[in-house]
Amino acid sequence: MLLENNRKLFIDTTLGSGGHTRALFDAAEIPIQILGIDKDQEALDLARGRLKGEEGVTILHGDFANLDEAVERWGVSKRVDGIIADLGQASFQINQPNRGFSYQLNGPLDLRYDRTSGKTAAEVINRYSQTELTEIIYRYGQESRAKRIAAAIVRNRPLYRTTELAEVIRKACPGAHIYKVLSIIFNVLRVEVNDELSSIKELMPQAFGFLKPGGRMVVLSYDSNQDRIVKKFFREKSRKCICPPELPVCICNYKPELKILTHHVIKPCKEEIEANPNARSARMRAMEKL
Repeated sequence: MLLENNRKLFIDTTLGSGGHTRALFDAAEIPIQILGIDKDQEALDLARGRLKGEEGVTILHGDFANLDEAVERWGVSKRVDGIIADLGQASFQINQPNRGFSYQLNGPLDLRYDRTSGKTAAEVINRYSQTELTEIIYRYGQESRAKRIAAAIVRNRPLYRTTELAEVIRKACPGAHIYKVLSIIFNVLRVEVNDELSSIKELMPQAFGFLKPGGRMVVLSYDSNQDRIVKKFFREKSRKCICPPELPVCICNYKPELKILTHHVIKPCKEEIEANPNARSARMRAMEKL
C-alpha cells in the first residue's frame, strides 16, 4: 500500500519471519515504509502475524534475485534509504523435519526455500552423476573428501530421507569431525537446490541501483562463499582507481561509488551467540552509496 511521500523507504530482501523489519519499525523515529520479500511462503505467513497492524509494510512472495520485479510490484518510484539482506536460514526452517534442512531430524530431502518450484535435494542426490556431486561438494563445501562422499552416495542410491543420507555420510567419513562434515554436506545441498550464490550475485547490483545517494545496505553472510561475493562487490564499487596496474600514475579520475562502513567484518559477540546459537557463523558487512 502506497503512503505519503515523506516516509523513509527500506527493503528487507529476506523478510523471513519479520524480525529485522519489526526492529526497523520499532527503532524508527519518523514514519517509514518497508518492502519485505521472501521465497518461503511459510516465512511470509509468520511475518504477517508479527507485523500485523503496520500500515507501512508491503509483503511479497518472491526471490531477491528478481528484486527489480518486486520493486515494480511495490509501486514506489523513489530510491530507498536502506536495504538489508540476511542470507542465513531461519530457526523455524531448521527445526521443521518436513523441510529437510537438518541432518538431525528425520524428514524428506527437500531443502527448498520456495516449495512451490525448483528441484529438491532428493533430486540432486539421486540424479546427479558422481562427478557432479563431487564438484558441488568441493566447490561449495571445500570438503577434501568430496570424491569419497559422492561415491558413497551413488552406491547407496536412491536416498529420500535426511537420516538415510546422514547415515551414508557417517559410514563414509567416520571420526570425531563427522558432525562438521554432515553440516557441510547439508549446506552444500541447500546452496545447490536454491541456487544461492547466483542469486546473491544477481541481488547485489540490483540492490545498489535502488539505493539513493547516502542510502545504506547491510548484508549478513553465514559462510565464506556468501561473504566472498559481498566483499568482492563492495571492494569493486569502492575502488578509487581503475587504471591498468602497469601505469605509474593514476589517470582515470575514477570516483568510488560506495563507502565501506565495516572495514573489518563484524562477528557476533558471545552474548549474541548464547541468545541465538544459529548466529555463531554470521558475518556482517555494510556500505553507504556515494
